[in-house]
Amino acid sequence: MRSGLAAEPPRGNALPIAEPAGAFPPVLLPSHYSRRIAEISARLVKVANEDLDAEILWALREALQPLGVDRGGLLEIDENSQLVRLTHAWYAEGISRVSEEINLAEWFPWSYRHMVVEEKIKRIENIDDFPPEAEIDRQSHRLLGIRSDLGIPLFIGRRVHHLLSVNTTKIDRDWPEPLITHLRLLGEVFVSALQRRDDARALHHARARLDLSAASAGAGLWDLDLESGVYWLTDKTREMFGFGPDLTLTREDFIKVVHPDDRMRIKEATAEAVSTREETSVEYRVVLPDGQVRWMQTRGRVQEGAVRDKIMLMGVTLDITERKRTEQQLQEQLQEIDHLRKRLEQENAYLRDEVAARQEQQGVLHVGGRMQTVMAQVEQVAGTGSTVLIQGETGTGKEVFAQTIHRLSPRGKRVMVKVNCAALPAALVESELFGREKGAFTGALSRQAGRFESADGSTLFLDEIAEMPLETQAKLLRVLQEGEFERLGSSKTIKVDVRVIAASNRDLALEVEQGRFRRDLFYRINIFPIHLPPLRERAEEIPQLVWQFVNEFGERMGKKIHRIASRDMEQLKAYAWPGNIRELRNVIEHALIVSKGETLELNRLIAEDPAPAAVTLEEMELRHIQDALVISHGKVKGAGGAAERLGIHPSTLYSRMLKLGIHPARS
Repeated sequence: MRSGLAAEPPRGNALPIAEPAGAFPPVLLPSHYSRRIAEISARLVKVANEDLDAEILWALREALQPLGVDRGGLLEIDENSQLVRLTHAWYAEGISRVSEEINLAEWFPWSYRHMVVEEKIKRIENIDDFPPEAEIDRQSHRLLGIRSDLGIPLFIGRRVHHLLSVNTTKIDRDWPEPLITHLRLLGEVFVSALQRRDDARALHHARARLDLSAASAGAGLWDLDLESGVYWLTDKTREMFGFGPDLTLTREDFIKVVHPDDRMRIKEATAEAVSTREETSVEYRVVLPDGQVRWMQTRGRVQEGAVRDKIMLMGVTLDITERKRTEQQLQEQLQEIDHLRKRLEQENAYLRDEVAARQEQQGVLHVGGRMQTVMAQVEQVAGTGSTVLIQGETGTGKEVFAQTIHRLSPRGKRVMVKVNCAALPAALVESELFGREKGAFTGALSRQAGRFESADGSTLFLDEIAEMPLETQAKLLRVLQEGEFERLGSSKTIKVDVRVIAASNRDLALEVEQGRFRRDLFYRINIFPIHLPPLRERAEEIPQLVWQFVNEFGERMGKKIHRIASRDMEQLKAYAWPGNIRELRNVIEHALIVSKGETLELNRLIAEDPAPAAVTLEEMELRHIQDALVISHGKVKGAGGAAERLGIHPSTLYSRMLKLGIHPARS
């Protein structure tokens, strides 16, 4: 047994990594990596015990190779000493191997105390991250060429039984929490699988000892006289089942302690053993006198007795409660991994939407004039948890302000879940919000959690809430008032803690008066209303917004714009902006694309709106919409339609056309 940590030369069978030395692969999407971990774990649950070591080595390679690390392994801690045995390891190509037996306390005293004694994760991004008292550890890492190191304690019961170690030797790297979560779950599956194999080996050895009657006293030996129905039991068997030492036990006495759901299984196994004369095995539960439920495995075979025609059923019983508990833990861990995978897939979609929304955030917040009042309202309500209603025309930045309220709230560390009520068919809005059970309606082929469940502990943003069907509004009101609901097709009540931020480009008070929106729901969401003024009402802010967008797109495109013609800026200020900030942003992006020098070229706006500044805003808006309809050949919505060209929602465009007296058929 070696007590040092001497490096060994490569043995020539190291597995290749996907990227060249010194480079990291692209960051994997959380949903992708979580799905891969789930697939690896599922294989480990099904693998035969004799193939487990090879499967763990394969799993280490599959889990670690995409991360760009250099070494990774599973270490078993000797509970009677401070030695750590490297049981399974993966090495990137060209990386030297380490000793299989490590005196962790001698080479890495701080790490031993940190992980094994204090049961904490060791996360070193650079060897200079070690505290002063870890000088020996720092020197050992430097000697072995380790630059970044991650160590995760893995438990069996309440004791640290294994360590999962991952490190790099060429570059420094960080160890983000999501990655640690994935690797810890994988390590727990490793340890559970190894424990399951150990239990299986122990069971195999116990069965082998059945041939030695004297040595088998530790197992529960018994025989049953099938004619009289009376059992003979060893003391160990009586202890296992909670029978007294002097009780004459009959078949009826035994059946009484078997769990009611397993009694038929016992009767069928006994009948099979008698009819086939073959060895029969059965697993079942017993209920002890103190109410404790234990799992037993019994193996038995019919033997001819010493007396003519007397048939004896003889066998051995083992308590397999711990094995069953381990199997249950494995199943629960797999379910947790699957739940995490689905949740990360969903959150990944939300994060992609959030990144897209934040591209519009530049210039919407932190501007002067009336928007400072809006920001003051946002800061007032953010930390309260109250329901907020944001009203404003399309393109004024309602989602951006909803994100800001969420980010400034105590729930800001979670992802804000979003639902666009106008983008969903009316028949699917309720299913999307509250979830469904399999078979709840035609086409519901699987169970699906709703957005309220996904947003539990976070914020749910209901955009275009005026488009929500009246029957769904009633169910939403209940969630807001009581914090509970049922999935479609289920009677089980689900409790959630969700903050709701609603938004609409319609006047909800008017919608209530016209019977298209529930009055009680309006009062419930209108606790703290925020109105976002359209861009045409704050023309004095347009120059600042223009320059913010110019700087944003200029940096992205590698262009430097230092001048905007006064005439062009005045035209921007005079324009009606039916698409509000979103339209302004699109116009500036287009101008940056076509601009060749240091002066911004606004040919698109000039070409689309040649009207002089003296015309009214309503006339400019009328002309702009008419021009868009002409270009789109009268098409209002859909790809290439006027609404898309103007950067506004089709329903908003229809309402503007009705107000201005424009009819699609005539345009």
